[in-house]
Amino acid sequence: MTNVRRSRRRAARLAPAALLCCLAIAGCGGGSGDAKKLLRETFSGQHKISSGVLDVQLTIDPAGSSTLHGPITLSFGGPFESLGPGRLPQSDFKLGVAGFGFAGSLGILSTGTAGYVTLKGIAYELPQASFQRLESSFAAAAAPGGGGIFNRLEAALTNPTVVGEEAIAGAKTTHIRAGINVAALLADVSGLLQRASSLGVSGTGALAGGISAATQRRIAGLISNPTFDLWTGVSDRTLRRLQIGATVAVSGQIGQLLGSRSVDLGLSIEYSSLNQPQTIAAPATVRPFSELAVRLRGLQQALKAAFGR
Repeated sequence: MTNVRRSRRRAARLAPAALLCCLAIAGCGGGSGDAKKLLRETFSGQHKISSGVLDVQLTIDPAGSSTLHGPITLSFGGPFESLGPGRLPQSDFKLGVAGFGFAGSLGILSTGTAGYVTLKGIAYELPQASFQRLESSFAAAAAPGGGGIFNRLEAALTNPTVVGEEAIAGAKTTHIRAGINVAALLADVSGLLQRASSLGVSGTGALAGGISAATQRRIAGLISNPTFDLWTGVSDRTLRRLQIGATVAVSGQIGQLLGSRSVDLGLSIEYSSLNQPQTIAAPATVRPFSELAVRLRGLQQALKAAFGR
């Protein structure tokens, strides 16, 4: 009995120390230093990704809308397979939109040497000149030193912490959460737009010169409650899922159309089946691209009717 009492007293003395050790171990990986390191490794661009499936979702959900009964959703994604640096990958993407009682999608397929657009099951081949311009823009955007959006996003994150580990599309990942410095992010995006324009990337349009300081301040003033969540592979530090959210104040015609003074925005980017072979083939039957213009005009009219314009 004496030995038993001694063992109990010894255990009682060791219990607080053991508890402190457990708390210390549990805290490991949750500090901002570890989270920053994981973000840096994830956004470094040193990951070999040859193929996979991309899924991008953008939701616009008007808070307490008087005109909408659900969110507006834009989606983009599908399988892809790399053909090497500076070239468009083989891909079979679908662009979708849903909201205001309307739902539609557009297929965009690339074999690496030719491009196709599919609308309601009918495929149209892109003119070779248009495909080559698209490939040139892609090559310029992917040029070394071009300044990726993810690297700029990392610089605008605040107080990153490790939430824990979760499985994403079958891959074991580390979940990181952080705040967003919106002003810093807008400044970096403005610089990225200027850089893209100087590299000859098409599509920047009126934003080719970047975003003016006054516009940046105005946009930042409309955004509140920004959130950031990222899931990175435990074994390879490769991005598996990224979610960004925020509340944006709206007014004028946009506010009237949405029936709300603010909208909740959500952006989700997810990669799955990384580096697994993808089967992408040209459509068996193709129509002239000139026929697509007529159908697109009809789609445009349907969108105007759906959005009350």
